[in-house]
Amino acid sequence: MINYSILRGKDKIGENLIEISYGETRILVELGKSLDGSGEDLEKEILQKRYSAVVVSHYHEDHAGLIKYKRDCPVYIGNGAYRIVKTAAEYRGEITPENILTYRNGRSFEVGGIKITPYLCDHSAYDSYMLLFEAGGRSILYTGDFRFHGRKDKEKLLAALPERVDVLIHEGTNIGKNACTLTESELENKAVEIMQATDKPVFVLQSAANIDRLVSVYRASKRSGRIMYMDNYTSLIAEAAGGKIPRPDKFDDVIAFTPRAVRGKRGEAFLKIKNKRGLNGITKGTKRYTMLVRASMADYIKKLDSAAHICGATLIYSIWKGYKNDKYTAEFLSAMAELGINIVDLHTSGHAAAEDIELLKRTVCAEEIVCVHTEFCYNVKKDGV
Repeated sequence: MINYSILRGKDKIGENLIEISYGETRILVELGKSLDGSGEDLEKEILQKRYSAVVVSHYHEDHAGLIKYKRDCPVYIGNGAYRIVKTAAEYRGEITPENILTYRNGRSFEVGGIKITPYLCDHSAYDSYMLLFEAGGRSILYTGDFRFHGRKDKEKLLAALPERVDVLIHEGTNIGKNACTLTESELENKAVEIMQATDKPVFVLQSAANIDRLVSVYRASKRSGRIMYMDNYTSLIAEAAGGKIPRPDKFDDVIAFTPRAVRGKRGEAFLKIKNKRGLNGITKGTKRYTMLVRASMADYIKKLDSAAHICGATLIYSIWKGYKNDKYTAEFLSAMAELGINIVDLHTSGHAAAEDIELLKRTVCAEEIVCVHTEFCYNVKKDGV
């Protein structure tokens, strides 16, 4: 009989480690880094354990941050997610291991008698999946991280999922919380209001790998009559995502910049970008622009201010509010305030609202329900808790 074991994730947000077993086959689901460093002993133990395969749902560090160290078995990740993982690794000068294999939406594959079917879902990481494990006439659906308020059609996902599973293991990040669940479209509209209210630059502090947010900011920028600047790293990530994602090699109103001198392979990659502009070109051009930034770019924004006074510009803070407690983020925000830049919070969760989790439960009619990725752990069977 197919079984599961929650190794980590039932009493904290992030860092899921789940074993799925059937006969002699043992699969590890997720292989991420501990966010606070408290799980390093368990991680070392897991890396030394023998598994038939590792399957990860998406590329966030707390789900996939350790996959490069697991070389003794196949490691599966979504095809689009792999492109981003590979691009990020190459940017850091690392080589992506050859044992990483890819899967695609709706295409089942098998590991040691366990059938695995990935279902593309919405999350703040591009190419994220729910994973269905089937063997011996029983099934386990693991949601990974998901939400229903992004840009993907939730009805399409719900229609694709099985009408019944034996076990549902779902994320519960927002259970018991009053989390902001603006849709990405609503967030886009609010960004338009902010951008249209000023003729000065608008900076957006967001994750380079949050492709949904990148699209929202680009659409708001375009609707506001602005061009958008994207740093060299984000440009490479957007190119790796491909398709219709805004990026300097395909969109005339998206321009690449580099916040510091880049040499070697990074320099070569920057030179290949179609639309790019240096500091001088940015400061002498229109001030009606949007610029995607990260907490490491304070010195660059100070240079922009020295060359073209930007006091009164706006910074949209569009990442998890908890990062404000991070030393580097706090220092960045302080530096922006000292420049006279107005800081506005505009973010929405990458995780499901409580009512969306309930909708998922009703859709798959599970005999047993397990909550992970949460501080409110529970395990419920139809005949009781």
